[in-house]
Amino acid sequence: MSKGITKIAYASDITLITLSSLPCDSRAVAAVLTALSDHGVNVDMISQTAPQGGTIRLSFTISDQSLADALAVLATLRQENPAISPEILPGNSKLAFYDENMVHTPGVAAKVFSLLSEAGIQIMLVTTSEVDISILLSGHDLSDALTVMCENYGVEPVETSF
Repeated sequence: MSKGITKIAYASDITLITLSSLPCDSRAVAAVLTALSDHGVNVDMISQTAPQGGTIRLSFTISDQSLADALAVLATLRQENPAISPEILPGNSKLAFYDENMVHTPGVAAKVFSLLSEAGIQIMLVTTSEVDISILLSGHDLSDALTVMCENYGVEPVETSF
């Protein structure tokens, strides 16, 4: 029986960007993502909050190498909508946990979160699908996180980039 994770991948040098006060409108999210794409910025993890007071928060990750291009795009977006408030945090790492049976294995996320919590590792962003969990954490926590996960799952992590 699977322990719930058969593959662990990681990437370093990831920037977290969070845009506050975006209009509660799917066109606003589409405009942000399209503008980034048009400038060659590859967006990875994407998370949107539920609407609150007519606005949303949109968080996403990019490669640290794409930060200058993303800043140019954000400056243009702020000219169009000065209420948009960006928060930018470079120097992070992404951990991705995968298992094709995760969809039928209760408690996988609970265990991942518990292990990282017990190791004192703060999780900044999470995205999931039926078969994977992607977690953003501070780059200085990557080594500890990989050690904890390898010890508990017996899976050798694979470095990736995007």
